[in-house]
Amino acid sequence: MNLLEQSQFLKKSLKFILFGGKGGVGKTTCAAATALHLARTNPDKKILVFSADPAHSLSDSFGGVLGDEVTAIKGFENLYGLEIDAPGLQEKFRIEHDVDIFDLATRAMYFDRDILLDFFSFSLPGMDELMAVMKIIDLLNAGEYDLVILDTAPTGHTIRLLGYVDQMLEQINVMEKSQEKYRYAEAGFKGRYVKDEADRFLDRLMGDIRNIKSILTDSNTTEFVVVAPPEAMGVYETERLLTALKKNKIPVNHIIVNGVNPEVECDFCNSKRENQEKYIKEMKEKFTEYELIKMPLFPHEVRGAENLSEFAHVLFGKAYEYTPRPIERLELRRAVISKMPELLGKELQFLFFGGKGGVGKTTCAAATALYLAKTNPYRKILIFSASPVHSLSDSFECRIGDKGAAILPNLFALEMDAKKLFEDFKKRYIEEINAVFDALEGERRVDLSFERRTTLDLFSLTPPGLDEIMALAKITEFTETREYDLFVLDTAPTGHLLRLLELPDIVMEWLDKLVKTLRKYDMMRIAETLKLLLETKKKIRDTQRTLTDPEKTEFVTVTIPEAMGIFETKRLLEELRSLRIPSEYIIINKVIPLSACSFCSSKRKEQEKYIEEISGLFAGNALTEMPMLPGEIRGIDALSNFAEIMYGG
Repeated sequence: MNLLEQSQFLKKSLKFILFGGKGGVGKTTCAAATALHLARTNPDKKILVFSADPAHSLSDSFGGVLGDEVTAIKGFENLYGLEIDAPGLQEKFRIEHDVDIFDLATRAMYFDRDILLDFFSFSLPGMDELMAVMKIIDLLNAGEYDLVILDTAPTGHTIRLLGYVDQMLEQINVMEKSQEKYRYAEAGFKGRYVKDEADRFLDRLMGDIRNIKSILTDSNTTEFVVVAPPEAMGVYETERLLTALKKNKIPVNHIIVNGVNPEVECDFCNSKRENQEKYIKEMKEKFTEYELIKMPLFPHEVRGAENLSEFAHVLFGKAYEYTPRPIERLELRRAVISKMPELLGKELQFLFFGGKGGVGKTTCAAATALYLAKTNPYRKILIFSASPVHSLSDSFECRIGDKGAAILPNLFALEMDAKKLFEDFKKRYIEEINAVFDALEGERRVDLSFERRTTLDLFSLTPPGLDEIMALAKITEFTETREYDLFVLDTAPTGHLLRLLELPDIVMEWLDKLVKTLRKYDMMRIAETLKLLLETKKKIRDTQRTLTDPEKTEFVTVTIPEAMGIFETKRLLEELRSLRIPSEYIIINKVIPLSACSFCSSKRKEQEKYIEEISGLFAGNALTEMPMLPGEIRGIDALSNFAEIMYGG
């Protein structure tokens, strides 16, 4: 299929293209290649491509250095790149509007001023993307660029972003309501109320957020391109993402199925391709209203202008045929001896698996939990997913969900529904607040509807990451009951995992402010709610303490032998050290086996230089090399086989 002829990419009115999907599927490559191609074929258009993912990879894709300032892409006069600095944008926002924010917070009649000030700190998961989209609004409104192309964060966090837009509207409404008594008093004193700069700031903010929704849903100006891998989890995540996009009325026309193995005379390649075709067929049957574009797996990394151009030509309709190359002899190197068996001798309580999207974190976590359960029949183990996109069910080939499931007599799995946990918490809060005000109004025979509403509205200012933190804190409850001996955690992709690990301090501060505010407004009758808040705070503090205890916790980093894998591993380990989380072990996953196949040999030769680089950069860490297997690693048998390789069986 020729994407150029059939997609909305060519609409003259198109101003905004987003690429999204599962972590590690090639979203950045697709975004960069599209930007490069459209810049070449539309020299009269000024194009900006930028990343809203906390783990930026655009620089790596273009083979240059991008940052938080718009940078011209080498070799182009009409193409620019940007890797958004969300914390920097937030700080700039605060500096520009500090007087307005302070005025609004000071006038808030029933909120603690600090709570409203904290609302604008934005140091929370999802705010990266939200600030990025607000930045796009500025760019589009300024008319400086004809087309903006956005490389989004992995599926789960993109879906959360869509919810944050509505949450922001709700929170601005809360701030608007908090000004009512001040405006009423001012009008009584002066005869009428005249809006000032602080009010106009609130109006502009509301307008900008509404504008985000308007642009995202305009099929004349916007298209969201879904990128998916030809595998079971790719089908599931694509279905989930498409449902969320449809619910939010965001236009989608194309699904790029990326990384399809070529047809070559190689049992390994053909086994993988045969497996992929099964899922491509399923996608065609499930997603009939969308155009599917099959993109091949190239024998080399798609980095730099030349390789991006080759990728773009195929993406925009050029036929691709793999041309075998002479097999180059590989220099023999000393094999990386698996260090993972050393973990078996440790009496840990928490074992985390994390890394870049698409590196095999869930597989490594599931295989490890299975192996430990089989070799330690008297230890009770819980494997738990802290990622917004749960894939444990797919890995174990059984339904898990938030009720949990028994995998073995001593192995249990749980996919925590963080949103439901938070909604239950919120429901208890609302019920008790209403009960208190019902009693107060009955005793005093006065109308306290404003006070009731503002106290209930306090919960609209909760940090968006509180649900994820509550899910993590839930594990602390299990440790208190001693129900399980070991917890194995499958985490979110790097960028969002780091934000999650930094979150406890932010949430603890917010809980402090909420408790202080409830006490300030004589809400001590809300004993159960206060108790719940304080218990949650204690759990979060206990979780923090456990995460930094080397006797109880180990974080295993999973990577792949690619440039971006190395970059994110380095970044992740630096952050983990700064957070004092023990992180000695690294798994180099998906190493292609040595073969007489030209395609496999080309890929393996490229991998070799990165394995050497990893061995040098992380010489002080315990390294383990894991092969790419021809079949899917799903189900007990496949996971057991993978675990035997990992642990030297």
